[in-house]
Amino acid sequence: MSTPDYADLAVPPPASGTRVSHPGDHFADLEQFKVDLKEAGLEGAEEQLSAVTVRRPPPVTYFQVHRGTDMTIALALHESRENFTTEYYVVMPKMLGTMMDLRGAFYAQVYVAVDRHGAVMLWPVKLPTGGAGNPWYESALRGAELAKTGWIRIFADPGQGQYRIMKALSSLGEPAFPEKTLSELLELAFKGRVIDNPDHPVCRKLRGEV
Repeated sequence: MSTPDYADLAVPPPASGTRVSHPGDHFADLEQFKVDLKEAGLEGAEEQLSAVTVRRPPPVTYFQVHRGTDMTIALALHESRENFTTEYYVVMPKMLGTMMDLRGAFYAQVYVAVDRHGAVMLWPVKLPTGGAGNPWYESALRGAELAKTGWIRIFADPGQGQYRIMKALSSLGEPAFPEKTLSELLELAFKGRVIDNPDHPVCRKLRGEV
């Protein structure tokens, strides 16, 4: 193959030893993208927790629960399911009677949990009320207690009518819980989702007004 005649090109020939890039080849050498964090004023910067999900841990995910007694709380919640998406709302105490009358609230113990990658979630476990036992609630509560001392995953078993709990067979390291108080995590998790008056959109929907 003959050497191209650079005299006929619009750009000068590359210097000896210079790598010629081609379309779609921009990321072959990642070293060229490295920046000096100190010069950019980012030295020592770390990602800030800006959102917290409220959900049950995914069935294939190993997680742990914070063991601190100050990192769990019993709350009245409302669960909204629309378009395959579940959202939880906190029901303020003054609205509990109204929401119970509308059959729109339940009690839950809310735990702070993290998965192996450090993703933070608040796990609401429904509490049995009225003195009647509920294997689903009881097995979930048992899982939450076990998750305080080791990595577990929890998944539904419709045949047995309860959750099954699987403990990790090996050590998966220490959980990386966020350095935030429960109040701060609740603020992030339920921002904009607090039912505090009878005209709240959730109340109006339950009454069939919207």
